Amino acid sequence: MKSHDKTLFLDPRGGIAGDMLLAALAGLGADLARFQALLRAAGLDVALSLEQRSRAGIAGVGLRIDAPGAQPLRHLADLLALTDALSLPPRAAGRSRAAFRRLAEVEAAVHGVGIEEVHFHEVGAVDTLVDVAGAFWALDELRVGEVVCASLPWFSGTVACAHGLLPLPAPAVLRLLEGKPVYATGIEEEIVTPTGALLVDQVATRFAPGPDGIVLAQATAFGGRVIEAAPWGLRAVLLENYL
Repeated sequence: MKSHDKTLFLDPRGGIAGDMLLAALAGLGADLARFQALLRAAGLDVALSLEQRSRAGIAGVGLRIDAPGAQPLRHLADLLALTDALSLPPRAAGRSRAAFRRLAEVEAAVHGVGIEEVHFHEVGAVDTLVDVAGAFWALDELRVGEVVCASLPWFSGTVACAHGLLPLPAPAVLRLLEGKPVYATGIEEEIVTPTGALLVDQVATRFAPGPDGIVLAQATAFGGRVIEAAPWGLRAVLLENYL
């Protein structure tokens, strides 16, 4: 069994989404081909690739997910069944299941329904399964034991979704931000997505301006949207703990 002796530091000043975190972890050395093989073995026709992207003169990477066909609306039981089918290592499997349960609880509270009634509209497609399960798989691959995250950027505006026009941060994101440090930015578009907020909620062991340790590698990840007011992407640093 691999020992989880590394620290991951996340700097989300340019935002965070599920695909950005997985892209950053791949940029740090997690082999997406190995995770894609797990998806294929589970019967999911998904192709993953890491793209070179740049914003404001900064080079980075982005995640491309190709899954043919329309994705159905899914309930918690569906996501858990897909997670089980992936044959993830035990730690990654347990953390993935806990994350989807947490998301279902948040969505149920936001919409005033039972957990079993929650339809995962925006977060029900296979790309979210890839983002969440892939992130936990990649953390294990990189032997990350602790995740330190800097304060999260606050943003405003509105977003159109299956439930109509919602204020930003979206209600589910706002609940997932409870207990976490934020700072005002004046940005009026979504830079912390529900999946991004969920992963921070589930993986961050503490919040601090920076980490302690020996820097091993760094990666910058960008999402598909260009955010002019926050072009820096998600910066991730992998560190080895001091002996």
